Amino acid sequence: MTKIDKDKKSKIEKAIKILKNGGVAVFPTDTVYGIGSLPKKEDVKKIYKIKKRDISKKIIALISSKEILKDLINETEENMKKISKILNEYWPGELTVIFRANCNFTQRFDENMETVGIRIPKNKIALEVIKKSGGILLTSSANISGESAVKRIEDLSEELLRNVDVVIPNEESELTGKPSTIVKYENGELVLLREGNILFEEILRKLK
Repeated sequence: MTKIDKDKKSKIEKAIKILKNGGVAVFPTDTVYGIGSLPKKEDVKKIYKIKKRDISKKIIALISSKEILKDLINETEENMKKISKILNEYWPGELTVIFRANCNFTQRFDENMETVGIRIPKNKIALEVIKKSGGILLTSSANISGESAVKRIEDLSEELLRNVDVVIPNEESELTGKPSTIVKYENGELVLLREGNILFEEILRKLK
């Protein structure tokens, strides 16, 4: 049976079942195709193995709603006041924010992880899969490390496809093809780690 199921209800139900049973799924986000698992050590290890990714390179959490955020982070009240302005403006969307991690969360999959990147995507398929899988998926771009991230299903690596458990094609508007913008607060200042379609200059204007 093909890993790329064309029936929407069938493919989402299949992906959720696979994820809950420790599997790895490929699915569309707003930006590029992502590869994800539940936040469990053995499941996350599979992502690193499939991607041939260095374990020192952290992956991010995609969540289904802001309400989940409080259980994943341990930020100062001052930082959260500033960060909330950004979240209200850009979530759901193409912005990843690095937070101080709640160790009770990160120890489920990485004992040394002190910060965690988090984003709420707006792609409806991604949101449905994340929500029905428990609200949190640990994710990275769906490509072998060193290769380009992809926005079209036909460009996914054959090697990667052989090793994942299920692939969900995109049914919405075309993915942007550019990874999300990543920011964090450091010493009271907003710092740009990677710029995507959301420009850092624009974010700074919104904070004024």
